[in-house]
Amino acid sequence: MTSGRASGEQRTPIRVGGAVPDGQVERDAIRGALDLFCEALGDALGRPVLPYGLAHYRDLLEAMHDGSLDVAWLPPILALRATARGRTLPIAIPLRGGAASFSSALFTRPGAAWKTPADLVAVRAAWVDRQSAAGYLVVRASMRAQGFDLARAFAAESFLGSHEAVVHAVMSGAADVGATFVYLDAARGAILRAGWGAAAPQVIAYGGPIPSDVIAASIRVPVTTIRAIQRALCDEGDAALKLAAARLLGADGFVVPLPEHLDPLSRLLGYLDDLHNQSAFPPPIRGSP
Repeated sequence: MTSGRASGEQRTPIRVGGAVPDGQVERDAIRGALDLFCEALGDALGRPVLPYGLAHYRDLLEAMHDGSLDVAWLPPILALRATARGRTLPIAIPLRGGAASFSSALFTRPGAAWKTPADLVAVRAAWVDRQSAAGYLVVRASMRAQGFDLARAFAAESFLGSHEAVVHAVMSGAADVGATFVYLDAARGAILRAGWGAAAPQVIAYGGPIPSDVIAASIRVPVTTIRAIQRALCDEGDAALKLAAARLLGADGFVVPLPEHLDPLSRLLGYLDDLHNQSAFPPPIRGSP
């Protein structure tokens, strides 16, 4: 009986989804990378893996909820919100430069008067965009969770569209503070790399850590299948799958999600700015924070 179920499961295709943008060139590139990833994952699992490219994250989540999609590549906030609602399970996190997570940093120019969030009164803030985890959402949620009044802190807010533009605005004096991503060495508390590159800003606050995107499974997927996918992704031995993951996700490997990857962001979900317009989210491009 058990072997019959196992053999039937092996014949059932795993349906893997990703957000595919509307632009012709970008759509073709991501769809091609998704096809390659699914082919490599299927070879590693010894069973069919079918790619599904959908236009919006809303469509991905609805497909997982209704059982027409098994696994999807999702941005961290959306994945953890779906998990909190009992709809998905995080099963793998991409590694980029050996790191499974990054943080959000609120920063200003060197020597500025603002040293801590409590110092922020009616300042001009520069953000990436309203959907950027590191460039807007997470550091604001962290401040809100600590009881800071964001309306009092920020008198003017601009959305500049990129981390580079935010850094330039702050360092040039066009804005007082801004937010960008930062990779931290947890053991030493040192900054490994950040959105400000070679600049040396003054950090006011951190938010996070934030997991690098999430490979999530529908709650309908059998546990044996989830474990098989985890083993295939997190095993360093499959060169073809590793190459395909690098092309699609900019990942140099995967780890099984642990509490330290997910819990800090999960605790901030209730403090995030309104994300009701999730269908308008742009698709993730190689894991950009």
